[in-house]
Amino acid sequence: MNCESVKIKTGFLFLLAALSLLAACNTRSKTERMQAVVAEVRAKYKAYEDISNDDQIFEAYDYFVRQKDYGNAAPAALYSGCVRQAKKEYEAAMNCYKKADEYGRQVGDSVSAAFAQYYIGDLLNNSGHEDEAIGNYKAAAELWGDSLSRKAKCLNAVAMMNIVIDEYDSAFVYLEQALNLAQTAGDKVTEASVWNNYSVAYQLLDENDAALDCLRKTLPLVDEKRRPIALLNLAKVYLALDERDSLEYYKTRMLSAIEEVECRPETQAAVYGFLIKDALAVGDYEKAYQFEKQHEKVALDLLSDQTQSSVLEIQKKYDFEAQANRHNRQMLSRQRLIIVLTIVLIAALVLVTVLILNALKKKRIEAEINANLLELKKRNAQQQQAHYEMQAQYDELQKQNAQQSELQAEFGDKLKDEYLQKCNIIRCFEVLSRDRSNPMAFKDLEKSLFEGEDHWAGFEAAFEGVHPGFISFVHKQYPDLTELEFRYCLLSHFKLSRQEYADVLDCSVYNVDKVRASLNNKMKENE
Repeated sequence: MNCESVKIKTGFLFLLAALSLLAACNTRSKTERMQAVVAEVRAKYKAYEDISNDDQIFEAYDYFVRQKDYGNAAPAALYSGCVRQAKKEYEAAMNCYKKADEYGRQVGDSVSAAFAQYYIGDLLNNSGHEDEAIGNYKAAAELWGDSLSRKAKCLNAVAMMNIVIDEYDSAFVYLEQALNLAQTAGDKVTEASVWNNYSVAYQLLDENDAALDCLRKTLPLVDEKRRPIALLNLAKVYLALDERDSLEYYKTRMLSAIEEVECRPETQAAVYGFLIKDALAVGDYEKAYQFEKQHEKVALDLLSDQTQSSVLEIQKKYDFEAQANRHNRQMLSRQRLIIVLTIVLIAALVLVTVLILNALKKKRIEAEINANLLELKKRNAQQQQAHYEMQAQYDELQKQNAQQSELQAEFGDKLKDEYLQKCNIIRCFEVLSRDRSNPMAFKDLEKSLFEGEDHWAGFEAAFEGVHPGFISFVHKQYPDLTELEFRYCLLSHFKLSRQEYADVLDCSVYNVDKVRASLNNKMKENE
């Protein structure tokens, strides 16, 4: 009996050792697979390929966190954030970047932490939080250490944020630092971006000659993809300086460069906006109108994409919650499998123990097994009830999603109508400002503007956009004007008949004459 017991114990120990070795091999194999997933997403991201469907990175991220392998968890969290951002799930992307920064600092991975800080700055910048973005870009620059090119890119981003918030002194300090680092590292892309930011700052300060000098330095550094933007910036400055020969030269080069590359809709909108201003500057209203129609089409397409993206954001949110529910169910299934395997191991131990224990111990073990099975049934019933409750919550969320989609569609239509009306009002004002006797333009203005109770407020806002500063000048110069006299003063910019003045001001022709005489007397008194 003793010899038989020794053999049983030896076999049992051998079984445990084999199971441990198998588990270790499986863990090592899965770690290598998850590392390969992270490497694949990293390579696609650096090659500017689409990664919005690479959801397997999330599994790798969860796996490394569960294993407490923070060295691998840091890059997995970083590129999980990149995939979330590609999906336009910005809140989830922000959380992933913060975790990448946390894990990177914890294990001394400054590269992952630096990238995470920079991407957090980009998200804050895109959401209009430029002040907060500056801190993240600075943190990224410190983490890059001796990497001159990366540090130059971060400092250039800091400078750009300072330009946005009108802190030009700080902007020039960081631009100079970024330029020195980029030139030392031989990074032409970042150097071109720095010179371009210099030109933006100088243009905002009305120093166009300095801006031109910076843009000329930018042009030989940019690649074919960025060349249209550089040429467009040069053409804009020459348009502001009214130097037609140079303007035509760079405009021709810009249009030729656009034909060679596929430009983004935002770039196309900027080009059409420039061409509209150029056509108006030479009095070619027909071309300006054609360019304006093309500009409106691109703008409406962008607006439609943004509206659709908002709807997709809502849908993706609920899709993610449904995916989380499926993940929970899978985890429950795995837990049940683990419980079953545990029971099998316990049964094996019981079987080995039965050979060496007496009948009393056998009965006690059977009672314990029965108690465990009863507890498992109770847990199963509780988990099933929880599943039903989660399903009910999901159905309710689906209803809310449908309502949100309807509201989003109504909002998109309303926004589109308002935009078209504003574009038409501005077009009429610009035409009337150059040809005051154009009756059709004034009729279009009346039709678009003089509707509703607040039409005079809309008229003054549109007038201020075409003639900035005039309204405040009139109020300051002639503070005692009546409301009717002030309105007549604004309408005097257009060549209207006495009857048209009376129709717009909603009074008689006789009252129009009285208002005109009163206005002339007050102006003479203030001279």
